[in-house]
Amino acid sequence: MASVTTDVIGGKIAVARQNAQILYSELQKALYNTLKGHRDKIAQVKWDHSSRRIVSACQDGFMIIWDAITGLKLQAIPLENSWVLCCAYSPSGRLVASAGLDNKCSIYKVNIPEPGEPITSQPGSFELSELSKPYRADPGAHAAYVSACEFIDENKILTASGDMTIALWDTQRGIRSHEFLGHTGDVLSMSARPAQNTFMSSGADGLVKVWDIREKGPVMSCNISKTDVNDIADFQDGNSFVAGADDGICKLFDLRSECELARFELSAQFAPAKNTTTITTPLHSHFDTPGVVSLDLSRSKRILYACYADYGCIAWDVLKNEIIESIGVGSGCHSGRISQVAVSADGEGLATASWDSMIKVWST
Repeated sequence: MASVTTDVIGGKIAVARQNAQILYSELQKALYNTLKGHRDKIAQVKWDHSSRRIVSACQDGFMIIWDAITGLKLQAIPLENSWVLCCAYSPSGRLVASAGLDNKCSIYKVNIPEPGEPITSQPGSFELSELSKPYRADPGAHAAYVSACEFIDENKILTASGDMTIALWDTQRGIRSHEFLGHTGDVLSMSARPAQNTFMSSGADGLVKVWDIREKGPVMSCNISKTDVNDIADFQDGNSFVAGADDGICKLFDLRSECELARFELSAQFAPAKNTTTITTPLHSHFDTPGVVSLDLSRSKRILYACYADYGCIAWDVLKNEIIESIGVGSGCHSGRISQVAVSADGEGLATASWDSMIKVWST
């Protein structure tokens, strides 16, 4: 009996040690590289599947593909519309897409060296190629701005729009192959699960919807907030996701039980203790609540990175519901609002994009 008890305790200690090592390896990220080259507000950044390259879309009218390790610009792609809102990387890394206030999604070929090939770019130089011209004709136009785009594979791309619809496009034929209806407000973000043929969307109606690309309507709908739901961080297991809204609250939802499991809010972290005599006023929560503008999860899903309108990028411990780190704020960091956070596929890198026209890459 004693040996069984010892084995159980030993197993728990081993699990606790493993969890502690995972958390420690993902904490205390230091500035690794600063990517300079844009001249205006950066709308979005995305990592490729190799976790080495980043594509950024900026309102200066360019998409730039970067080597995150060396900081070199691999290619600069002039955009037909400078009012860009989003970008996407295809699974192969051979295509990128951008979309924005022109109501269209444009797809471009990129010229990236294969692994092992020499990179001849010099710091500060642009490698412009004739392949930077639109790859194929624009798939078509929504009736309003395009807020998000995600590749399903090399021949299929999803676009979400302010016209309250989501469209699936066949890029080979340049046609809209499917339209998803269900939101009653602007669709603001998406998160795709290509292997499962599903994706999630959030909107100004305060809802997060789960879709199957083979079905006409939503598979599930979750009521998240009374305000705009600006972004989603998907656990990619088909069971859970985190949604961030304009009210400054991030909510962890479980799709199996269809209920909220936890919420992460700055006001709860900085609220005065219950035994204090501090006088509080509802004016703070009404006027000073920072909205959530971008979300992503660490590779272990233990850490939630949330960008707020006024407080930069905050790292939350998902299990303990505690703030454990602040990224990109302070001396030598971003001088403007942090608009995007993105974690690399291998979990080693984290990129923050800002209105100061710079991208900073962080690593442990």
